[in-house]
Amino acid sequence: MDWIVKIVVASFLVGFALSAFDINPARILTDTWSTLADVVEFFMGIVRWALPYVLTGAIIVVPVAALGALARWTRSRRPKP
Repeated sequence: MDWIVKIVVASFLVGFALSAFDINPARILTDTWSTLADVVEFFMGIVRWALPYVLTGAIIVVPVAALGALARWTRSRRPKP
C-alpha cells in the first residue's frame, strides 16, 4: 500500500513539473522531439541566466577556497611533535 502512495505522489510531482513546461500527454505522444527540444531550451535559458552570476561569485569564492585548501595542506604537512 505504501508504494501506491509513492507512485501517486511521484506522478503528481512529475505532472506538475511537466505542466510548468506547458507539456501535456498528447503533446508528448505526438511531438516527442519538439517537446525534448523545448525542455533542453528551457534549461539552456536557465544556464544562460545563471552563468554570469556564477562567474561573478567565482571571482571571490575560488581564490578563498584555494587559500583555505593551501592552509589545510600546509598544516597537514607539519611534523607532529
